Amino acid sequence: MEENRRRGRSEPEYELLDTGIFAEDRYFDVLVEYAKAAPDDLVIRISITNRGTDAAPLHLLPALWCRNTWAWGRHEARPVLKAVPDEQGLVHVEHPALGTYWLACEGAPPLLFTENETNTERLWGVPNGGRVKDGINDAIVEGKTAAVARDGAGTKVARTTSG
Repeated sequence: MEENRRRGRSEPEYELLDTGIFAEDRYFDVLVEYAKAAPDDLVIRISITNRGTDAAPLHLLPALWCRNTWAWGRHEARPVLKAVPDEQGLVHVEHPALGTYWLACEGAPPLLFTENETNTERLWGVPNGGRVKDGINDAIVEGKTAAVARDGAGTKVARTTSG
């Protein structure tokens, strides 16, 4: 943004390619495909290709969350996303207004749960009332395992994977 502000009207817009981030073709292509069998039946396939010449780590965290309308006072009841015991990769979703849904992940991925709450401490220095939406990031990036729920429930979940 700063670079675009610095440029005059006669200069072209500063583009992502201008940053050099794609130098030597070291990037991943991410293809997300969606298919619907019915209005409430959605299948998502994520394919990733390393375009670089060297192997490189990639961490992918597909996530499902419920929009936080309870904080706005629209609904008192919160939705619940909960891991199904003895069914690895299966999440039961119970939403007070939308009903029951299921999230099924291929394989046996570890699932991380937290709450879809704003991190008031990070934004405004006000202590958080519990787990926050950043919790999944904090668990993966900073190793803060207490940032995610141990009981396998919340209003936000991510499937962990790497390759």
